[in-house]
Amino acid sequence: MSAATGTGSGRRRDARPASATTPLFDTLPRTTWIDVAVLTGLSLLAVAGFEPAFGHYAFAQAAIGGIVVGGGVALLGRLLRLSWPLTTVIALAAYFLFGTPLALPGQALYGVLPSLDSLSGLVIGAVFGWSDAVTLQAPLEAPPYVAVVPYVAGWLVSLVSVTLAVRWLPRVRRPSSGRAAVLLAGPALLLLAAILLGTRDAFFAGIRGVLFAGVALVWLAWRRARFARDRVETDSGVRRSRLLGGAAVVLGAVLVGALAGSVLAPPAASRFVVRDEITPPFDPLDYPSPLAGFRKYTKELQKTKLFTVTGLKQGQVIRLATMDSYDGVVWSVASPGSDSDASGAFELLGSTIPRPPLFTPGASSTAAIDVLGYSDVWLPTLGYTNTLTFDAHTGQDPTSTVRVNTATGTAAVTSGVRNGLAYTVGATAQKIPNDRALAKVPPAKLTLPSVTNVPDVVSAKAEEYAGSADTAIQKLRNIERSLKSLGYLSHGRASDPVPSRAGQGADRMTDLLSKSPMVGDQEQYPSAFALMARRLGYPTRVVMGFAPKVSGSTTTVTGDDVTAWDEVAFEGVGWVPFFPTPTKTDAPKNQTTKPKLEPQPQVRQPPPADPRAEDLLTPVKTKDNDPKDKASAFRLPVWAWVLLGVIGIPLLAYFIPLLIIAALKRRRRRKRESAGPPDRRAAGAWDELTDGYAELGLAVPERATRLQAAAALEEQSAAQDLPVPDGGLRDLARHVDAAVFDGSVVDEERVQHAWTTADDALTRATKAAGPLRARLAAFRYRRARRA
Repeated sequence: MSAATGTGSGRRRDARPASATTPLFDTLPRTTWIDVAVLTGLSLLAVAGFEPAFGHYAFAQAAIGGIVVGGGVALLGRLLRLSWPLTTVIALAAYFLFGTPLALPGQALYGVLPSLDSLSGLVIGAVFGWSDAVTLQAPLEAPPYVAVVPYVAGWLVSLVSVTLAVRWLPRVRRPSSGRAAVLLAGPALLLLAAILLGTRDAFFAGIRGVLFAGVALVWLAWRRARFARDRVETDSGVRRSRLLGGAAVVLGAVLVGALAGSVLAPPAASRFVVRDEITPPFDPLDYPSPLAGFRKYTKELQKTKLFTVTGLKQGQVIRLATMDSYDGVVWSVASPGSDSDASGAFELLGSTIPRPPLFTPGASSTAAIDVLGYSDVWLPTLGYTNTLTFDAHTGQDPTSTVRVNTATGTAAVTSGVRNGLAYTVGATAQKIPNDRALAKVPPAKLTLPSVTNVPDVVSAKAEEYAGSADTAIQKLRNIERSLKSLGYLSHGRASDPVPSRAGQGADRMTDLLSKSPMVGDQEQYPSAFALMARRLGYPTRVVMGFAPKVSGSTTTVTGDDVTAWDEVAFEGVGWVPFFPTPTKTDAPKNQTTKPKLEPQPQVRQPPPADPRAEDLLTPVKTKDNDPKDKASAFRLPVWAWVLLGVIGIPLLAYFIPLLIIAALKRRRRRKRESAGPPDRRAAGAWDELTDGYAELGLAVPERATRLQAAAALEEQSAAQDLPVPDGGLRDLARHVDAAVFDGSVVDEERVQHAWTTADDALTRATKAAGPLRARLAAFRYRRARRA
């Protein structure tokens, strides 16, 4: 009886509601914990591949933290029996909560709490950090959100893999090793991503790869044995021997493979990484050539305070931009798509900037620069930059938009260098040996972008000025001395003793080297020197910058301090500067060719009025003797006046400005189409085209070559679905450049071809723009610019 009673009571205890006996946490089987441990270990092996890209294990905290956060949330959701949507929400919250101290500690509040900057960085890094990671130079230190890449990769892979291991794999109806292999997809993709985003210098690639494969194979073999035991009972000793035997074989293969992989690894040059296949985002050809705006500094900004420099030493020059590409029109900074290693590439770097490939370090210096009236994308620096720190800025943070070219010592800020920007630059100067030491050194064997459309007089003058010298340094010094002794300096200002035409194109080089006396400034003489040195086979480039007079600790740089010089590369030494611009300004005026003046139209003056004639006239008052005629005169009714006002005033306000602007446009076109020599009229066709596009609302770049303007207009037309001629606007730009600069006789057929092509392109673009935009363009008028 008592037994029955006990049994009954036991049954009643077993029949209690499940909620009363169900624990708060679920328990996971040992097999699942092993799965989680294997997946976590494989993920850690995979993220180790980020070391070459980030360097010095700076990524480890973010990568390992992401794996722990993602896997921890997946385990917690399963142990608490949370639904997968709720687990996803918790995972996103944990991503932002722990992402700040793990990936962006420098932007955290009190070192751990999220801030607006860190939260936005976690979003930007997850979306755009991947593209920056393959376009920026390793090690990746800036912008800060790049550190989010290993964090979000580890978080996502661990979250998905562990979720599949604890939720999906235990519930598979027909488990097999093939289904278990699905869990390896995440760590395998993470391993591949670390390889592709890395550099050519792999991080123990052979050992990591073989170890990854070995662990995965052992785990799959163990998983297969577990599935087989669940289906058929097998002797435990047999299972253990099979597993140990398989593990021994795999372990031996891992050891042999790791050793062979380390010894027989392929060379780094054959390694495929994405960063070698992607062009950096900054293209200097998108901006006007710095040297093309040289006369703007000497004329418009002559007395303008551009920036101040604290710590500048006497005789030290400020570097602005380095140009080594010439197309017969301007010197330009080489495109990132060129094959020249000597031109380098503009890349976003960290606080420490590597040295250039061809460089002999000299004196080091540090200076603080505060920008005042200067406005451009090129950042003034000293020598070859080692460190760059931004102290103050307005608008977008320059740390994410600065690009540095270590090969040329040039830096650019794509968001703009303007008033309010303050930064500190640490630089090392190039050590310059004396000419006696350089006489034993040959010029460096570098491949620079080719120079094209060079006039023949350059070759003749190069041989003449170089003379019979035996060494490269002697020939270069002879060319430098010849230009300085035969030439005269003039910026073309009204106060200069002799006039000087701006430009650096082929026609200006011919003018400089053919006429007597030779007159120009730092825009022409370094251009001529570089072309002559390149004709002799020496790697030469043109550098533009500033050479202020140092007074005190802080130096104010104005537009009058602008200058330019040349640099020639010598083997094992570096880039040696040359200054071919003369200093004397008293050129003989009787030998100087007078500038070509444009005749102004004569205006007939009205005859002078005789004031005495007005004194002879006296007003006469007359009496209206017929009031009936006045009373019976025709009068418009009030409603008619109202109607005329409502309709007529808007019509007058519409048509009068339209007629005036149309007349101005006809006058502008007639002047360009018929006035001046043929080459000027051909250039007028291009000016009419760019003015028409500007009136349609397109942005025409200022101080740009015709090819650069054509590229910008084609890009905007494609974005706005505006058609362009079959050959594109660049064909017209080349046609006009040839007519203006090649020195040949321009016939009327070439002029008419330019005008016909320009009119056709503008007509098609206006028609495609729509009636509303065409009407708005009719009310716009772009003032004709002086040639």
